[in-house]
Amino acid sequence: MPNPYLTRLREQHDALHASIEGLQTRAAEANRDLSDDEFRSVTDQAAQLKKLTAQIEDLAGVEQSRAKVGELAADLDKGAEQGQEQNLGGGEQSRSRVTTRDRDPGHYRSVTDGGQHSFFGDHYRAVKHGDGEAKKRLDEHMRAVTQSSGGAGIIPPKWLTDEYQGLARQNRVVADLVRHIDLGQDPRPLVLPKQTGGTDANITTQTTEGANNAGWGTDRYTSDVDTLTPVFKAAWQDVSRQLLDASTPAVDSLIFGDLRAAWDTVVEALTCAAILGATGTAAGTTFATEAAFATNAAAIDAVIDAQTAVAGDQRGPADLAVMNFRRFGAFRKLKDSTNRPLMPVSRYSPQNATGALDNRLVGDIEGVDAVASSGVPTAYAETYAVLRRNAVLLAESGVQDFTYEQAGGPAFVRMGLWGYVGTLVRNPGGISIQTVTAAS
Repeated sequence: MPNPYLTRLREQHDALHASIEGLQTRAAEANRDLSDDEFRSVTDQAAQLKKLTAQIEDLAGVEQSRAKVGELAADLDKGAEQGQEQNLGGGEQSRSRVTTRDRDPGHYRSVTDGGQHSFFGDHYRAVKHGDGEAKKRLDEHMRAVTQSSGGAGIIPPKWLTDEYQGLARQNRVVADLVRHIDLGQDPRPLVLPKQTGGTDANITTQTTEGANNAGWGTDRYTSDVDTLTPVFKAAWQDVSRQLLDASTPAVDSLIFGDLRAAWDTVVEALTCAAILGATGTAAGTTFATEAAFATNAAAIDAVIDAQTAVAGDQRGPADLAVMNFRRFGAFRKLKDSTNRPLMPVSRYSPQNATGALDNRLVGDIEGVDAVASSGVPTAYAETYAVLRRNAVLLAESGVQDFTYEQAGGPAFVRMGLWGYVGTLVRNPGGISIQTVTAAS
């Protein structure tokens, strides 16, 4: 059985490594150097990674030593057994002290590994029909996986952990596409300076030789700040000690995985709300009816108009369209005169045995990546945005997992996570909001 503490350390190690790699990848894709904040974050996380690596190596050494001792003990038992058989002159064989508690009896392995029985089939036959052989196989399997005398509850074989199906949630789509700032573990607001007034009017034509024009030196340059204020978010879940002790060792990872997925859902909704609720945005199109949108020229032209309006903000062209799944489907239904789609889906998610690895849909509208997200809040269900993705900032700290026992007595263990997150539309002119007022 894997060491659950070592497993958690490895998950933290993987998360830190992914975060460092993500920051560097985003900088490389943007063809720029790491910012001061990004470099500081990479340095801090690298130090944590180094410390965590040393701890994992030490603990892994202990586990390897324990495994080696177990193998030596088993060899000694095997030698003793063979010696007793020789003393008996080939008569009755002595029993090895290695029992089914020390190894998987193999009743419920996969077919490719030689398994011949169904775990759930045996459970049904044992309970409903009193099948003694099925009950014996279940008992042997339960003793092997629980390391206890009898076992409690229904514990499926290890391979079924890989087939565990959690709740279907929105993956991070929009949140991973906008500009990201790593907060580290610093919850203080980010104060971002900006220029609000320019010196354009000071550039004038000299009308009289040897004399300055009136107003040529007027103080017109002004500045202000944008403030991104992170908020603290946390959640916990009480888990019965019986569940942790009597179930698969992966159950704590499954629960933490659910909390992480819930965190991602919240972050996705915050990012979508910031985009679709932005004020002072570039000009957008309003469709009076769904039928008006469904006119091919109108829907596509609206996106082109939005791209033009965003480009007029002088900070770059639009490169992203954010919408819910319903609007994404409406775009996919648009076809030209030869029945070809005007917005083909340009990327599909990889698949495994249970289906797509995520629920991401990415299309292309006139060169703009179109993404669908169920993170679009209900209040903005009939709006979608065409934007320059760097106009939006998502600031987020590392998410910390924690557990503590006997918070309310010995019957349960409390698991939780916490972190800081905040969003800011830095350049509202880089977003154009489109609306279908009578969608049905």
